[in-house]
Amino acid sequence: MANDDEPAAVYAAYNDAENSKDFPAMAKLVSADLRVEVNGRVEVSSAEEDQRAMLELFRSYPDYRRELEEVVVEGDRAAVRWRMLGTAGRGIEVLDVSGCSVVRVCSGQITEAFLYCDGTALDAVLSRAGGG
Repeated sequence: MANDDEPAAVYAAYNDAENSKDFPAMAKLVSADLRVEVNGRVEVSSAEEDQRAMLELFRSYPDYRRELEEVVVEGDRAAVRWRMLGTAGRGIEVLDVSGCSVVRVCSGQITEAFLYCDGTALDAVLSRAGGG
């Protein structure tokens, strides 16, 4: 891995932990006051809310994974193109959402993330997790 503080390395480590459902590793990579906006709306305002959203995502899609397609870094920020995938179940539509995130990293932790995507399945998961 590159420098621990490099945004691309931190985001890749978080993505690996997410895909492995490794909550302790995920928690180490986000700041306690993490702020996440999805399409311009605040959806997550803490590391605890992030964990709740991820738990709901994994519950809804046990085979969930996110594939990173491209990362561009500028200073303490990274722009990341990604694709979230998960099999449908229990009356929930298939998760196949492509999008982009702009994240800011400080001291080896993601402090803010701005996600842009068109995905009603993702919106539904965030709603069930108590966001938005």
